[in-house]
Amino acid sequence: MKKVGIVLALCLAFAQLSAKEIININRDWRFFGSSEGSSDRARNVNLPHTWNNDALSGRDDYFRGAGNYMKDIHVPLEWRNKRVFIRFAGAGTVTDLIVNGRHVGEHRGGFTAFVFELTGYLKHGETNRLWAVVNNAPRLDVLPTAGDNNVYGGIYRDVELIVAEPSHIALSHYASDGIYVHQKSVTREKAELETTVCIDGLAGRTLNVDMAVLTAEGDTAAVQSTKFKVPEKGTGSVSLPATLLRPRLWNGTLDPYMYRVAVRLTDDGLPCDEASVPLGLRFFTVDPKEGFLLNGEPYRLRGVVYYEDRASAGIALSPYQIREDLDMIAEMGANAVRAAAYPHNPEFYAECDRRGLVVWTDLPLVGPAFMTDKGYTGTEELKRNGRQQLREMLFQRFNNPSVVMWGLFSEQTPRGDDPTDYIEELNEETLQEDPSRMTVAASNQDGRINFVTDLIVWDHTFGWKEGQPSDIKVWIEQLKANWGSLCSGISYGAGASIHHQDDSLSRPDYLGNWHPERWQTFLHEQYYLYVNGSPFFWGWFVANMFDYGAAKRDWGEGTGIDDRGLVTFDRKYRKDAFYFYKANWNKETPMVHIVEKRWADRAKPVQTIRVYSNAEQVELLLNGTSLGAKTGSDGTFVWENVEMRRGDNALEARSAQATDRAAVYIK
Repeated sequence: MKKVGIVLALCLAFAQLSAKEIININRDWRFFGSSEGSSDRARNVNLPHTWNNDALSGRDDYFRGAGNYMKDIHVPLEWRNKRVFIRFAGAGTVTDLIVNGRHVGEHRGGFTAFVFELTGYLKHGETNRLWAVVNNAPRLDVLPTAGDNNVYGGIYRDVELIVAEPSHIALSHYASDGIYVHQKSVTREKAELETTVCIDGLAGRTLNVDMAVLTAEGDTAAVQSTKFKVPEKGTGSVSLPATLLRPRLWNGTLDPYMYRVAVRLTDDGLPCDEASVPLGLRFFTVDPKEGFLLNGEPYRLRGVVYYEDRASAGIALSPYQIREDLDMIAEMGANAVRAAAYPHNPEFYAECDRRGLVVWTDLPLVGPAFMTDKGYTGTEELKRNGRQQLREMLFQRFNNPSVVMWGLFSEQTPRGDDPTDYIEELNEETLQEDPSRMTVAASNQDGRINFVTDLIVWDHTFGWKEGQPSDIKVWIEQLKANWGSLCSGISYGAGASIHHQDDSLSRPDYLGNWHPERWQTFLHEQYYLYVNGSPFFWGWFVANMFDYGAAKRDWGEGTGIDDRGLVTFDRKYRKDAFYFYKANWNKETPMVHIVEKRWADRAKPVQTIRVYSNAEQVELLLNGTSLGAKTGSDGTFVWENVEMRRGDNALEARSAQATDRAAVYIK
């Protein structure tokens, strides 16, 4: 009876209003560039915002420098006994904050959140001016120092004012939630947890710390309480254990079930703060022979590489745009995503949690895309910044169940300053801070660098930059023979423009201005044949899900886009290769897709017609006449020697549950 009383009291406490106020201040900022010289010429903008429309239009000399954001806020007298913070979810890439003419602080790094305390800088009962100077100029002491994706400038994620009590769950611990739920041991029978709460408060005060694990239905699964005396320095942490019997596991896309862990602080009976974080209970491992196992069962990762970038918005994505992107990833049937090149918007991870997508998230330690680039300089300043950005990524994403691996580098080269020793340091620190997850990297060369992280993903260009797609078969055999002990995954891709259609099927010059869609489709079909047939890989990550901005690139359509995506930069068109994966990976939604529909004008009357479908049997009709039904292989159905008439022709492909049509003109 006593235990029931405690549970009821805690539930009632957690249902009360928080003592902390969070105010979104995205609206009505004034922005002016450094070239404009004065706020008199500022224009009103709402966040998220980037100034780099020039990069989105493909200018290879897009502006990289300082931009200024100003906002006036009224600070009420009621805040006099509070502590006030400002939290930027992301701004690129170096931000200095000035409040009422006084410099508050600087943050270096464009893709993780950061917090400044404003308490001593505010004038209560008056209007206060916030001035954020954001700079995306290239520099060698702030990651990333290389790569070909656009480095946008701006405040491109949310900004919040946080009004807290003098004692609160720490906001200053790497701008995280301040709550870390360690999954010490998880099985289907029992989950052993330890929740660490970081506290920032008045020295000498003794606080009550209450914790509850709540189910998705709102029931209480576990409770725990303790006391914490704030040390003289004002900050510290406390840990609370909890055990759940027969827990419901977060089981990927099959059942992405989540609990929540709620924490409440009180001081002499008065509420100080409360917060909650997601909890998805799962266990996983990777074995060179068995592959990726989720909750003890084989769970091969079918992934895509996703850059947080799209036409008209750049990196300044809204939540609905992130959901739209993930809807397309889910439609294709992928169950894993690489958040490429840098940590992404917090909303991305929350959506992946809810959808059950397995996430690999990257530190922006990116290698050179061009021979003149330098992916790593071995200075203490750069190393310090890398460690800072690593900790921010680790602690800010610690509670997201979707995140199962930390990406430490992308395509680094030992040429010049060798980053291998530094990567070993980062790997050791990562596993020390979070032994529950694995480390991973994307590599495109040989050497000791490939043996540092727990997992390695080989980024290949056979059939795109050199050779033929079938060369991957020889490489796989060599990998098995020489480096069979490595836990290997694979990534690959080829560029394609939906406007480039012709009769030929040969490898184009990737540096040229003709990237036919047919070649991209062919390459993906060939790779799939060898990769899917090899359980040696624990998973693969198709590069890329979407085209992304790369203003330095003048090949393809010449518009500053990396066109290796399965979907166009504006998200309007799914390329044929998208439907190839959908036919193989998405068995739930009936689909039929006639390949090469955009190749509408053809010279030869005798054609080969290809259809993608997840059905067992597909029938093809030409100008209303059936050409028979076929069974397919790897989602592909082929009709050879189809004789068409000169002029217009109508194709129709149909299964028992889906239909697609196409028009072909024979000259």
